[in-house]
Amino acid sequence: MKPLAYVIAAWTVLLLAAGSVEASAHIEAGVKFLTAWGKGNWEQLAAVAAEKVTVSVGGKESVIDVTGKRAEAMLVFPFKGLSTVRVEGKVKGLTVDEIAVKVGSDEKRGKGTLTLEEKDGKVMVIKVSVE
Repeated sequence: MKPLAYVIAAWTVLLLAAGSVEASAHIEAGVKFLTAWGKGNWEQLAAVAAEKVTVSVGGKESVIDVTGKRAEAMLVFPFKGLSTVRVEGKVKGLTVDEIAVKVGSDEKRGKGTLTLEEKDGKVMVIKVSVE
């Protein structure tokens, strides 16, 4: 009976490690996206974002045109508190405990969400929402 317990324990550890590696890649992509967006670093942004990212702030939508290198909305530093959002065990997004986004002269602070999509094995941000 003990060998079976060891096998089960080993599989459990491997499954947990795989889930944490997946989450780690998503968190890393989220941090890279937010940092690149806030600094206006278009090359780094292109590595972790869709060609166009929708930014929803207080019910109004703006666009980050990554390929055109222009943004209607800007991230205001700092941001903090990223955690994964899972649907049926798969990471589909990230929550941001504190985020501030400026659209024109209006600034909105609050809780945020990054919607993620995997494309060609890469994690990409496709939408940002601020409550």
